Amino acid sequence: MDKFDQQIIRCLSENARQSTTEVARQIGLSRSAVTDRIRKLEETGVIEGYRVVLKAPENLVSAFFLLTFNKANNDEVISQIQGLPEVRGVHIITGDIDMIVRVEADNMSRLNEVRNHLEGLAKLTRIFTCTVLEERLKR
Repeated sequence: MDKFDQQIIRCLSENARQSTTEVARQIGLSRSAVTDRIRKLEETGVIEGYRVVLKAPENLVSAFFLLTFNKANNDEVISQIQGLPEVRGVHIITGDIDMIVRVEADNMSRLNEVRNHLEGLAKLTRIFTCTVLEERLKR
């Protein structure tokens, strides 16, 4: 991937619906060159797809739950929480914390219900809750 491919990805990450002509104008290549590069990025799997990102309602509350387990099976844990619609992401990490679960709920009461569900996971030894006060950057 060269600098033009990286610039194309940056442009599409900011607005995937902008025209190829607009991307070409921004990075200084012809429309046909940008079209070819996007097609190659898609064919090689660098670009896996495009999606709609919905604006979250203003009143949602968010938190990150940091979970530590005593020899937990990650797939088993994920299968136990993936049915919760409030779970927006699960990350397996290294270090003292084993997993980070990102949750968005309609209110604090529901957020607490999700936390209570997480507390019931098998082999959980520790849970930390980090409530989000403000999101400053989202890509």
